[in-house]
Amino acid sequence: MSTETTTDQPTKITSDFDFLNGYFDVVHRQLKKPLTGSDEWHEYVGTCNARTHFDGAVSLDEMTFPAQGSYGMSLRLFDPVEKDWTIYWVNSRTGRIQPPVRGRWDGDSCWLVGEDEHEGQPILASYSWSDITERTARWQQAYSVDGGETWETNWVMDFTRREEKPERLDIPKVTDDFEFLNGAWRGAHQRLRNPLTGSTEWYDLESINTGYTYFDGAVSVDEGQLVKLGFTGLTFRTYDPIAKEWSIYWISSKRGKLDTPVVGKFDAEGNGLFYGPDEHEGVPIEVRFHWRKNGPNPTWEQSFSTDGGQTWETNWRSTFTR
Repeated sequence: MSTETTTDQPTKITSDFDFLNGYFDVVHRQLKKPLTGSDEWHEYVGTCNARTHFDGAVSLDEMTFPAQGSYGMSLRLFDPVEKDWTIYWVNSRTGRIQPPVRGRWDGDSCWLVGEDEHEGQPILASYSWSDITERTARWQQAYSVDGGETWETNWVMDFTRREEKPERLDIPKVTDDFEFLNGAWRGAHQRLRNPLTGSTEWYDLESINTGYTYFDGAVSVDEGQLVKLGFTGLTFRTYDPIAKEWSIYWISSKRGKLDTPVVGKFDAEGNGLFYGPDEHEGVPIEVRFHWRKNGPNPTWEQSFSTDGGQTWETNWRSTFTR
């Protein structure tokens, strides 16, 4: 949850994944049975639709898998302090963010590694990008069971740029909860100075927001530039089609990290309540987001609790106008 107070103006700090912006056809080669000694590969085709946020420091791509009837998404976050990338994968079948890989670019190639599991076995997973031109690129995934001494490549994607936006998949729509946020908005905000201190002093802010949905509504993203504070924030929302609830993550351009999510759902009247644990100035707290769709002018509130949700102090109120 945001507690930003700096007034430094944002500047472009990376263009590492700008090459991926736009639309691509993708040819996939995937090893059918990784880590078994098998050399049997499955080949299929799909598409990619990518854009960057934070002037390049957040990269999102939506992959379509027509034969499987599903989507996938990579969320890439650049850490402006460590100068490296963290990449998360989301599958539309679960809506859950998978364990990340982390790494950086070295010239024209990128190598990222992270801990994961494959069929219950602890592994290291790696992503790599290479062979990048104005119209093409290659991505590979590999697994290691010996701490990175040896690697088995199990997935290769070859990207070729296309001019037209890919078509949506013909699969059942699971939610449209956050589609009301799509497009351009102006936000009028009131924030409480010094939350959880008994303060009653509020100050006003304005933002310029743009919202998008992916996975035919089951992923929602909005980027908001908070002009007075001199930073940009991005909200990343994923829908779990089994639990029928949302996980909502906040990302600040100053940190390039996923904050702890709040989780919840909307009721039939368009009120959404989302809760999660966090910290405020070293104190454990509970956080609540409250969305009200309210016709043409939706509102959002953030509140903190220090007593396990018995009482709440609202510290941020927002109203959005087209």
